[in-house]
Amino acid sequence: MCGLFISNNPEINLSSLNIIEKTLRFRGPDCSSGLIEHLGWKAYHSRLSIIDISSGVNQPVIDKQGGLLVFNGEILNYKELGQKYFKHNYTSDSILLSDLLAYDKLSLDELDGFFAFVYVAADGHIKNAARDCFGVKPLFFHQVGQYISFSSEPNTLKQLFNSEINSAAIEEYKATRAPIFSGSYFVNINTVEPGCCFIQGEYFNCLNYLSGDYIDFDLNKLKNALKKGLETRKVSDAPIGLLLSKGIDSNLLKEMGEFDKFYSIGFKGDADIEYLKSQNIAGLTIIECEVEDYANDFEFLLNLRGEPMSVPNEVLLYKVSKQAAQDGIKVLLSGEGADEFFAGYDRIFKWASVSKEFDLNVFLNMYCYIPPKKDSKLYQMFKELFASKVFVNTFETVRWFFIRYHMPVLFRRLDFSLMAAGIEGREPIANMHVFEQAVKISAQVLMGDIVGKLPLREIISQYKGDTFAYEKKVGFPVDIAKIFENKKQLSSYDLWFDENLKVLK
Repeated sequence: MCGLFISNNPEINLSSLNIIEKTLRFRGPDCSSGLIEHLGWKAYHSRLSIIDISSGVNQPVIDKQGGLLVFNGEILNYKELGQKYFKHNYTSDSILLSDLLAYDKLSLDELDGFFAFVYVAADGHIKNAARDCFGVKPLFFHQVGQYISFSSEPNTLKQLFNSEINSAAIEEYKATRAPIFSGSYFVNINTVEPGCCFIQGEYFNCLNYLSGDYIDFDLNKLKNALKKGLETRKVSDAPIGLLLSKGIDSNLLKEMGEFDKFYSIGFKGDADIEYLKSQNIAGLTIIECEVEDYANDFEFLLNLRGEPMSVPNEVLLYKVSKQAAQDGIKVLLSGEGADEFFAGYDRIFKWASVSKEFDLNVFLNMYCYIPPKKDSKLYQMFKELFASKVFVNTFETVRWFFIRYHMPVLFRRLDFSLMAAGIEGREPIANMHVFEQAVKISAQVLMGDIVGKLPLREIISQYKGDTFAYEKKVGFPVDIAKIFENKKQLSSYDLWFDENLKVLK
């Protein structure tokens, strides 16, 4: 896990390094490349060492053909691909990726992992600028004419090019807690979309898998896919831990995997930590957050990020990750993806499972924190988005939206919060191993009368019993009114928005 920057814009020079270091170094505390010039490009990389940590293999990587690679993420099947294409035992996934690109052997859909990378060929032209299938890793860009700059953080680009605030993104933030259409909060700064290469276009579209071709549910096949996801996401030369709550997703990972260290956080009296305290779990660290600590960490994260955070839990994720980092942990696993793949947002997926026709107004009222008005630009964008696709039913319409647009927001908050503490976040459920099984399961099999995710609940019940498995989900609350002064007597949502939007003023 790292921070990358690369640009052919002549405005970027050694005097730019201070901004780049200030906004990207936190993503790679183990080493920094400085600003490297090659083929008319300036490249920077900060590294958090996870794979091949002792070899000193750092980036940017310049290959024997003269190409240049900057890469953020992990290619977890790098050993298998090394044998397949080069009959060589690779110890570095960065070098494997560099060789695949240099020798024109790269097939993006073969990569098992999470990644964002930019590759400039020996002729000085970009050959690849790609992001993983589900958008686990970020890749932002700023383009003016023939000049383009890529970065792991939009704040880097915003400061380098003095970008103005995108007002449309603020409306999106209040509805969805992220600029899901605008790409960033800043003018002329966008994002490479999940499953896309900036040069070669889309290589993965989850809608192609949501065809309604359901098969009889096979519990063993799902368990094997979950085990494969866990096995691959534990590929690391650095210590690993698990973020644990009372929810079925993290407990499923706990029961199916082997971990020595577990981490949980909350405020005193929270249901999650009170439950975990009662379980006497070996290797579990529980942090009880204080209001003053939360407020201080909030200010630190907001200034570091340079843009609003999506949800209050981001601060707690950062705080618990700081403790894990102090314990020597470099990788934390988490349960993201389960709700999107397996219909875990009970109310909205239950509606979708019984609705014969998709009703945009009903969907927006259920999904958005502040639903857009019908005469607004944002409402029209939602309308055009759903009208531009062909869906087999309402359930798959909603599942597509959650996978394609909602899930990357969760990845962004996990990625930033953990990276700010020097930790790599990984999601053993949100990968192709599990996805290919989940999309074959119909709404009728996924949804019960009260709760969703029934296949996952059936598996966890084998370990922890039916009472635990079928209990309705409890939220992970942060009482915002206890943390921030609320002179205007705002609602919790509005108070959170108000505090976060200060960073854009």
